[in-house]
Amino acid sequence: MIITIAHSKGGVGKSLLAWHLSIAMGVPIIDLDFQKTLVYVNKLREMHGRVPINIIHPENTEAFIGLYDSWTNDKDIIIDVGGFDSDLNRTAIYVSDIVITPAVDRVTEMAGLYKFHAVLEDISQSVGTKIKTYVLLNDVSPVSRDFSVIKDMIDSLGHFDLLESIVAHRADFYRSMEEGRGVTEGIDTKASREILALVAEIKRIGKEIE
Repeated sequence: MIITIAHSKGGVGKSLLAWHLSIAMGVPIIDLDFQKTLVYVNKLREMHGRVPINIIHPENTEAFIGLYDSWTNDKDIIIDVGGFDSDLNRTAIYVSDIVITPAVDRVTEMAGLYKFHAVLEDISQSVGTKIKTYVLLNDVSPVSRDFSVIKDMIDSLGHFDLLESIVAHRADFYRSMEEGRGVTEGIDTKASREILALVAEIKRIGKEIE
């Protein structure tokens, strides 16, 4: 199963989610983000005496397609897409089994979701099939309970479905990355439970689309 974390906007937590999901699921990452954030975090992981995770960097679309063609269906992988629009990123979205789009529940962030929805519509028209993504409420305030505004917007856009899982803004996500680990490698915390709940939902969706 190919799980892609994608948004045409940066700063929404794609690399953070890819990192913690990769460790929780025990799967490699294809890193298409030119900022290479995960390379740096992986070095921190080695510095702290942990086995680095497998991060793959295709140089171009052709190399990515070659990797995709050689990947077997019984192996899961996560793709971290950069916060920009490109042929390579669009290809990753198209070939994925599940696309997850992290979204912050702020009105100022909604323009980015509309823009990404337009990208999905364009890809869908190009390939002749409807591309959908699962929107994840991410980095939200731990005390927030009312997400009705962004939920109504997501419901109104045909290429979006809303995940049940919610990932809050928690210091443990960032502290653990500074130590080169995933939140699921430490003690049981709210952050680790949120990632494990997300993993369970991803696996459930994966079984439904088989």
